[in-house]
Amino acid sequence: MQNLPQNPPPGPVLRDLHLPGEPHWFPPAPGWWLLAVVTLAALLYAFRWWRRQRRRRYRAGAARREWLVLQQRYAEGADVDQCLRELSALVKRAALRVDPAVAQLHGSPWARWLDAQLGRSAFADGPGRTLIDAPYRPQPPGDLSALLTLCGELISALERRL
Repeated sequence: MQNLPQNPPPGPVLRDLHLPGEPHWFPPAPGWWLLAVVTLAALLYAFRWWRRQRRRRYRAGAARREWLVLQQRYAEGADVDQCLRELSALVKRAALRVDPAVAQLHGSPWARWLDAQLGRSAFADGPGRTLIDAPYRPQPPGDLSALLTLCGELISALERRL
């Protein structure tokens, strides 16, 4: 048999299929950009929340730390009148952090507000009455240990409300 020249097939000459190259990692698809933005916003929000909580806990503990210093100074024999004034100011500052309206309270309404925070009548009728009356007495009471303990309980109750 004889080789006859074959006629080329009609139409263009086709080559094999070529697959495209692997996709590059950059630029990412729009979904990845959206995920990155949402993640970044969530991390920023979590960081700000954590800082706010940390600051709030530190401020809440400031009254407790000041109360401990005052208690130690009283135990070391500091002036009772001075300790009583500082304790009164400390309780008022701690109460103002919880409810700014207490700035206008004094006397019996102030004692009732303090009792409401503890859930019992300790400032209107108990040892806490010293804190209410002492600024108006010529001679402060000699023993403040019960009042210091009561104010420690009150500060703890106020810190829980923050």
